[in-house]
Amino acid sequence: MATIKRNQIVAMNQHYRRFSLDYFLECQQKVGFENIELWCGSSHFWLDSKGFEPVAPLKKKLKKYGLKVVSVTTPSCAYQYQYASQEREILNESFKYFSNGIKLASELGADRVVVNSGWGYNNENQSEMWKRSRDNLFNLAEIAKKNNIVCVMESMRADETNIVNDINSAKKMFDEVKHENLKVMVDSIASGAAGETLDNWFDTFGENLIHMHFLDGDPYLHNVWGDGNTPLERQLQIMNKRNFNGYLVQEVADEKYFSNPYEADIKNMRVLSRFIEG
Repeated sequence: MATIKRNQIVAMNQHYRRFSLDYFLECQQKVGFENIELWCGSSHFWLDSKGFEPVAPLKKKLKKYGLKVVSVTTPSCAYQYQYASQEREILNESFKYFSNGIKLASELGADRVVVNSGWGYNNENQSEMWKRSRDNLFNLAEIAKKNNIVCVMESMRADETNIVNDINSAKKMFDEVKHENLKVMVDSIASGAAGETLDNWFDTFGENLIHMHFLDGDPYLHNVWGDGNTPLERQLQIMNKRNFNGYLVQEVADEKYFSNPYEADIKNMRVLSRFIEG
């Protein structure tokens, strides 16, 4: 039987955006999570290009609920900041914003941040948007190196970006950035929408694949396990075969879960717990 370790299963707070941070943390303790990927939405933790709110109160809350931040996600693309901004001033502000996300991760004791390629205008030259994204990711990897953080790059769906939206463009970007502090992650919704398999990603990136947003897609929706059509045990068998011990982040992002995220987390963990070691 395929297995996973409990500390590999990582919670995320995005679907709790209409609830307080304290409520989210309390729910994760009840459900049985140990680790979280912090989504820096303003309702839970303020971060922008100028800086971020004091970390000490957050650390105190994490300690109270027995939770650890292992990764940080700084919201992008649908917001004012993104990795390939067309206007120079916005690109500079975006760089400061993502740099602050890296510094926050370091202060919280995490070892990684999630990044992506950003997007370009549909009526601009492909090579120009690609260059902006590549150069920005390299510069952010330099900031990450100084802070002992690794950037893990995800692909996105083709309706979200026109830069890195499949395994081939992810490989091209990874090879061109060529930085020791840039690694790769699978977003199972993006890879599923592109018709790609976990084996495809492991074959392409090997040990450089260290992180996942791991959900039950159909393949487009960010479902909890049991609500989509992804064969969970088969996915875990592939990970076991590849000796993958990275984090499996539950990026529950579909709005149908926003009104009762705790119930969604209970359902999700009930399915996943069948495969937890011990």
